[in-house]
Amino acid sequence: MSSSIIGQPVTRIDGYRKVTGGARYAVDHPLQNVAYGVGVASTMGNGRIVRIDSTAAEKMPGVLAVLHHGNTMPLYHPAGPFEEQSRPGESRPPLADDVVYYYGQFVALVVAETFEQALDAAANVHVEYAAKTPEVSLDSGAPVNPPAAQHSRGDAEAAYQQAAVKVDATYDVPAEMPNPMELHATIAVWDKGRVTLYETSQGVVNHHNVASQVLGMPLESIEVISPFVGSGFGSKLFPWPHSWLAALGARQVGRPVKLVVPRSLMFTTTGHRPHSRQRIRVAAGADGKLVAFMNDVLQHTSTVDDYVEDCVEPTAMLYACPNVNAVQHLVRLNVGTPTPMRGPGRTPALFAIESAMDELAVKLNMDPLELRLRNDAALDQTSGKPWSSKHLREAYQTGADRFGWSKRNPQVGSMRKGDEILGWGLGTCTWPGSRHAASVRVTLLADGTARAVCATQDIGTGTYTVFAQVVSDKTGVPVDKIQVLLGDSALPPGPTSGGSAATATVLPAISEASGSSLPGDPDHAKTGRRGWQQQHQRGS
Repeated sequence: MSSSIIGQPVTRIDGYRKVTGGARYAVDHPLQNVAYGVGVASTMGNGRIVRIDSTAAEKMPGVLAVLHHGNTMPLYHPAGPFEEQSRPGESRPPLADDVVYYYGQFVALVVAETFEQALDAAANVHVEYAAKTPEVSLDSGAPVNPPAAQHSRGDAEAAYQQAAVKVDATYDVPAEMPNPMELHATIAVWDKGRVTLYETSQGVVNHHNVASQVLGMPLESIEVISPFVGSGFGSKLFPWPHSWLAALGARQVGRPVKLVVPRSLMFTTTGHRPHSRQRIRVAAGADGKLVAFMNDVLQHTSTVDDYVEDCVEPTAMLYACPNVNAVQHLVRLNVGTPTPMRGPGRTPALFAIESAMDELAVKLNMDPLELRLRNDAALDQTSGKPWSSKHLREAYQTGADRFGWSKRNPQVGSMRKGDEILGWGLGTCTWPGSRHAASVRVTLLADGTARAVCATQDIGTGTYTVFAQVVSDKTGVPVDKIQVLLGDSALPPGPTSGGSAATATVLPAISEASGSSLPGDPDHAKTGRRGWQQQHQRGS
């Protein structure tokens, strides 16, 4: 039997701190002389600010400042795709101008001695608007050209028209909002030209880079700290306007400022999966072999950012089909910028694709599993190259055997358990297997303990324990003798926790660093680096 701790049941090393209250989330850090910020959100969805009257609010007890576009320091647009790991949630800095782009947009910030005082004063900031009718529906907005994404091979339209069996159906996936238990929040602290941001972030390094660009400060003058994250589901991958508002407020009043986004505004200002509409046209011969597959996608984005929920890629590669056309258009609406959420692109695309495949199976009078097996793609349909790994047929067979698929009766209402009607179905899913760059420093100390550090973060998925397990496996130091420090931009740079890639990214670096560390000599602690990407598929 292997003596390795890898694969064995292990108590999470951060568990004790969490159940005893010792784990400090974004707004839990015990700082002195903290002031409280409350944002004033727009009450209409499109137009301009004519006047902000903060006179009454400024005279209220405990109020330290009321900031708006007319009296704040300048902020800057981040580099976005032009630089690695510098992606914002919303590219427009808050309070940048007098334009209102969506309902719930921050138009002012109140800073006060207590949260209650700030909340009361925010309700007394009066904003006069010149309102316009907002665009809020895919049906009312005009698609943007050129397309945001597209793929074409063969002549899908002609093949569809000549096919024996056809399905033409439209599938809508409504907007969905990630709402993690821990609210989006920031504590900003200015000290002698430096700023520290205590954050809840799925990407500490990315947040650090964007902060440097938005605030116009060198990286060495900014530190982002996020040791524990109460989940994010994608909404905390990138920084949102409240972080910069907290920084503005702290600089203005010369004190730490704590700002928490209320639950209601997490439906408007911290991202969401956009509404998508997909018209699927799929056709097959009498033998079930696909001859044409078309997907026309509409998806909304904001008026300030082009966010693409890529439904084209899975359409192009999932099944073997000689004639494919997939095109995706954005529709600009007066909403906050969307963001990746729990399988971005794949989730809406696969819902539509797999629903259409089921409808095709009904028209063919064919078992839906058999239809998928007949159209399994042996090669990557977009490149013609072999998959680096693919076990989809194996997954189909294993699932069918364990589920008893051969006993399925496809007739509606035919399968029962007592008074319950049972429905059995299947669906295929795909997700890219990615690895990025990471640096890890591991030090073996003279007292027999070890320390592993990295500027990645633990969003509740056990990253602290993964680090400790690998270090223990490589060095023999017991897990309870290993200290793991994460979630601080001052540490060696690590990956964003998104796309199921963080653990796969850090593992080689932890392993290399652990295998090369020297006892008691931090100068010889090894930094491991790895960066590559592979693709895989899985079926369920």
